[in-house]
Amino acid sequence: MNTYKKILVSFVLAAASTSAFAVVNPTYAEVRAAIDNTLAKVEEAKAAMDSGAPKESLVDMITEARQLQKDIANNVLDVKRNQASGVLKQVRVAIEKDDMPAAKESLNDALNRYKEIKQLYADNH
Repeated sequence: MNTYKKILVSFVLAAASTSAFAVVNPTYAEVRAAIDNTLAKVEEAKAAMDSGAPKESLVDMITEARQLQKDIANNVLDVKRNQASGVLKQVRVAIEKDDMPAAKESLNDALNRYKEIKQLYADNH
């Protein structure tokens, strides 16, 4: 009986841990929404930068865009998403250093990269 209980406990723990780590692939709509939300936030940051928004609000927008882009979960897009995220980081660093020309250039680069991601995803689905 003692062996039976050990086997049962082992089975229950194995089943519980397997379902806890199950990965659910995001749907087309979820990935598309993540791309659209990220692109919208980058466009908002660009418009705010062009209108002379305060440095703190620009940093917040860039940080939010970097958080939103994490939801772009698609194997085909991972490399491009990571590269675009790196460019957003460059924007934030340039803003913090008050290097607005470099920030604008990098922000335009990031915007183009997210547009490319959106197009690439649309072409593949």
